[in-house]
Amino acid sequence: MSLLRYYLDKLGHFLSAHSRHGTHSPFVYRLVDEVVYAKRVPGEPRDKVKRLVGRLIDRFQPATVYTHNASVPVSPLDFVFIDCVALGDPVAELRALWPHLRHTSVLVVSGCYRTAKAKALWQAIKAKPDVTVTIDLFRAGLVFFHSGQAREDFKIRY
Repeated sequence: MSLLRYYLDKLGHFLSAHSRHGTHSPFVYRLVDEVVYAKRVPGEPRDKVKRLVGRLIDRFQPATVYTHNASVPVSPLDFVFIDCVALGDPVAELRALWPHLRHTSVLVVSGCYRTAKAKALWQAIKAKPDVTVTIDLFRAGLVFFHSGQAREDFKIRY
């Protein structure tokens, strides 16, 4: 994907995205307010995505955390971090992980606009029927599988 396409996508995201005040979901509003927009504290990474992942892990306290360097466990995955830039084939990786996700899992997709393949993967994830809430932060996408919640896609400035 060309650099020009990336920056055009970034501009389009900025123009169509909302702040926390543009959300109508109490869950998303609290998450954005308390996790995404929280001020950086000493000891947190400078990188926004790494800081976000750390905060999400603190927030949800998952029993299992998967990153692309780990082997897929037999038990359900509570938290999955996929870096589309670092992985050679994020589609195959996610296809292997999908059966291990459950209704309380959190999926973080980093670099979801970096390449055409990553962008297509992000769109395919959003279209899956078991995905209920997605939060597009441009640098990363957050995916939730809450049962009983209405399906919603949010674009948030980050």
